Parts: sequence; structure tokens; C-alpha cells
Amino acid sequence: MKKALWALLCVVTFLSEAWADKVNGADAPASDHPTLQDAQDALASGNYAKAFNGYHNAAVQDKNALAQFSVGLFYQNGWGREIDPIAACRWFEKAAQGGIPVAQHLAGVCFDEGIHHEEDPAAAAHWFRKAAQAGHHYSYCHLANLLMTGRGFPKDSVKALELCHPVAQQGSPPAQLWMGKFYLQGDSAIRNKQEAYRWFAAAAQKQTPEAFYYLGLIMQSDSSANQAPSEIRQMFEQAAALKYVPAYFQAGKHFYDAEPDPGTGQLSAEHLAKAYLWLSAAIKQSQNPEEISVAKSMVQQILAVMPETWLAKLDQKIAQHLQRD
Repeated sequence: MKKALWALLCVVTFLSEAWADKVNGADAPASDHPTLQDAQDALASGNYAKAFNGYHNAAVQDKNALAQFSVGLFYQNGWGREIDPIAACRWFEKAAQGGIPVAQHLAGVCFDEGIHHEEDPAAAAHWFRKAAQAGHHYSYCHLANLLMTGRGFPKDSVKALELCHPVAQQGSPPAQLWMGKFYLQGDSAIRNKQEAYRWFAAAAQKQTPEAFYYLGLIMQSDSSANQAPSEIRQMFEQAAALKYVPAYFQAGKHFYDAEPDPGTGQLSAEHLAKAYLWLSAAIKQSQNPEEISVAKSMVQQILAVMPETWLAKLDQKIAQHLQRD
């Protein structure tokens, strides 16, 4: 919940500052200011209906790019309405054409993933480049990914690293994630598991959920390092606790496969409960049918030995964890 509130506060602050700049500029009609100011105040107070109406009016009637970007955020984040990625992308593209750097980046993502149009790497690259040149430097890493994978462009892994590395070096967690993925999964010419680990560890220091997940995968795959099972479990559990869905199954599986208690020959109470928690979360949230099937089988075996009196409390914990922020 705190994370969601902080994100909302950052968005409101950004919009307020950006709108103030436009109000003080020559291109901002004075009559627009109260409408958007009311919308910003409503958003800050959580009155999504009033805020949306204010932004939408300015987006449609005045073609205001900041308002268009804001409307896109409503559809992207589900603020007071159903999440609608297609509608979000349409608004982000409009705002991108109006010169909003973050919207340009998001428009690039929309074209890259084929959300509101067919996949179009050239259009994605256009918007990533525009965003990066306007100061949204993380967009260079998305450009780098197009070069690393050869989507729409000849493969160039060296150029890809050159584009993303400075941004990661400056401490951007998303850029650090990209560098880790490039070194772990990119072109064979530049793969380097140690470098991948280093970049994921840097992102994990900033509590980036996906970074913990990849650290767990690297530790799990590196038989020469003799990583303790408890350390691998810790990585996956940290990612799961931060709501990174692919980590749910891995965390549950590792608790399910944990070393038995020497005294009883069975899983400890803590490991049994955690296996049930994370496997149940995987069943509810995973998009992988095979993963869900295996998790269900494991849960059935857990239920055969776990005291029935634990279920109500554990199920309550699962429900609380899976609540939207």
C-alpha cells in the first residue's frame, strides 16, 4: 500500500510541476489552469472520478498533452476504472506527439509489445530515441534491447551494451536489470554470468523484485558455487514478498523441497507453511499452466500432512498479500 501511495504522490508531483511550467509559459492558456489544478487536487485526494473528468476534458477539448498522458495513466493503473492497456497506449501516443518524454517512452513500449497496434520495432525505436534525447535516459536500454535481439534492426550486442551501460552505471534499477538480462540471456558473444550477477545484485540493493528472482535463478544454476539452499530460497522469497509473480512458484517449490527437520524427518512447521503460502499464491496468479499443475499437486500433498487448524490463518495471509496496492 505504501508503495502505491508513493507512486501516486510522485505522479501528482510530476504533473503539478509540469503543469506549473506550462502555465508560466507562453503556450498555456490561463483559462485552462483551474480545470487541471482541480483535477490534480482530486487525484491527490483519491477522488478518481473528479480527477479523470478534469483531465479527460482538457485532453479532448484542449488537446493538452499532459492531460492526455494523465488519462493514459488512469487506464494503465486502473485508477477508478478497469485497467485497459489499449486505451492507455492510445492516450500515451497522443501525449508522445505532444512532446511528453515519459509518454514517448511508454508509446515506445506500446509499439514494441504490439498493444494498440501490430508490433512495430521501427516505431518503438523512434519513440524510445525521442524519449532518451529528451532526458528519459532509461529509454536507451529499450533501444539496446532491440539491437540485442535484432528485432527490426541488425543485431549489435556491443552497441546495445554501450547504449544501456551509462544509464545503469548512474544507478537506474530498471537499466541495471536490463544489463543483467543482457549478460545472462543476450547474444552468446557477450554472455557473462558473473557480470549478470553483479548487475542484478546492484538492482536488488534498491529492493527491485525481479532482481532477487534472477539472483535466485543464477545461484540455483551455478552448481560450482555450492550455494546453500537457504540462500537460494531467500532470494526467491524476497522477490515473492515484493509481489513478483514468477517468484511465487519458485519460492514455494524451494520451501517444499527444503531439507527435513533432523528430529522428525519431516518439513519444519515454518517451511511447510511457507510452501503452502507461496504455492497457493502461484496457483492464483501464475500464467503458466504447467507451473499451476505442479503447484496444485504439491499443495495436495501438503494438505495431507498440514494441520487443518492452520488453513484459515494461512489463507487469510494469502488473501492479504494478493490484495491490489
